Amino acid sequence: MSETNQNSFLESTADVRIVRLNTDKTRKTKGTDTAYQVYFELSGIPSQAWGNIFEEEWKGLSSISASGGRQEKSPAGIGASIDGRFLVIHCPLQDIATHLPVLKKAVTATNKTYKQYVQEQATEQERRDDIWKEEKIAVDGIAKSLRFE
Repeated sequence: MSETNQNSFLESTADVRIVRLNTDKTRKTKGTDTAYQVYFELSGIPSQAWGNIFEEEWKGLSSISASGGRQEKSPAGIGASIDGRFLVIHCPLQDIATHLPVLKKAVTATNKTYKQYVQEQATEQERRDDIWKEEKIAVDGIAKSLRFE
């Protein structure tokens, strides 16, 4: 792998973290008295693949997850998505503290799964590059044996 590819690989696998609740962007959802679009700022802008994995991790959470010896209710029915540098959930304001630990678990699980995904993609690219090099050697060998005069 070239140095540039190694650097992009390292950058692409940096863990994404929830760094704060963005109070400027968080607003009440139109047409409801209780639900809000709650914007959590992330440590970076995740890739589309990371966002897709996050949404699957979020959906896949069980109804009850253990954390630090206490039980937390799952975010059943609570939508969560990635919007640029933000993780957005739709819930009542008073439920944010309940959902944050579960969101953090989903982000941690996403980071782990995403690292595996990136590694698999890099391995697959190396395999394709090796096949291409072998094909190029074969083509070069034939080209050298041909006479055009």
